[in-house]
Amino acid sequence: MLAAAVVGAVAWWLRRNGASGGDRIDGDEPGAFEPGPERKREWELLLTSEAEAAFTEGLRAYHEAGGALRVGAEQGVLTTYEPPRLISLHLLADAFAARGDAALHDPQGTVERLLERLAATERPGVLHLRPGWLDGEVDGMDAVRFAAAVGEVVRPGGWTAEARLGALQVTVRGDEPGASARGSGDRPLTHVNGTPIKSLAAKEGGDGDAPEERAAGEANTMMLDLARVLDLYQEARAGRPEAEPRTLLGEIVPRLIAAGGPGVTWARPPRRAELRTVLGSEPELH
Repeated sequence: MLAAAVVGAVAWWLRRNGASGGDRIDGDEPGAFEPGPERKREWELLLTSEAEAAFTEGLRAYHEAGGALRVGAEQGVLTTYEPPRLISLHLLADAFAARGDAALHDPQGTVERLLERLAATERPGVLHLRPGWLDGEVDGMDAVRFAAAVGEVVRPGGWTAEARLGALQVTVRGDEPGASARGSGDRPLTHVNGTPIKSLAAKEGGDGDAPEERAAGEANTMMLDLARVLDLYQEARAGRPEAEPRTLLGEIVPRLIAAGGPGVTWARPPRRAELRTVLGSEPELH
């Protein structure tokens, strides 16, 4: 419990003191997602108590050395700002645990090396963002308004965004109706962030993290790159100059999410039921 309290404290500290990326907005209802303080997140369960304390210290030291971070402990998402990235805490914690004693003896160096390696290329759990993704306006929407328009298309009242960074997140709670249900016909998503899940797992030397293996009730977070949504929006706008912005976004964004990117990833590979939660319909898997 002590290690969990330490992680909770450093998560608050990093959010409070880290760079915010500017224009952090949300569509959440107050108190909509407030798990109790004693609840262990799934990414924390990947670490022993000793490794968890070292992981926390590594993140703190990295931040204090100038590598600004935002730790979204409940969402399972780490935000870096130079360069701008969204990184799954599940992915990072698992890699930290795999380093064994070396990580315990040099937590800051281990975190630094892992962030450099994992964030170098996009993969499931790692999303690259584009600095200066929207200068000015598009169809009368600045970065904040565009982020809000996308968020309301994806999940009205259930999203957060850092507009200047170009990042939008949607957390699907495991206790939501249908979010953890698994029917006999459910199949896991095969691509995340444009990458085949099985191919990535083989390349990393593991069996992969099959969505259906996760414990029921655990939340999952979808991460969306607003710059790539904007690219698709501008392409669609060129062909349909009279269409309403919400109409175009309502066609573009669900297709991007259902296809698994590139430009969209999850803290953990999503179950089909989680996709239904954000899409509002049965997704076509690729």
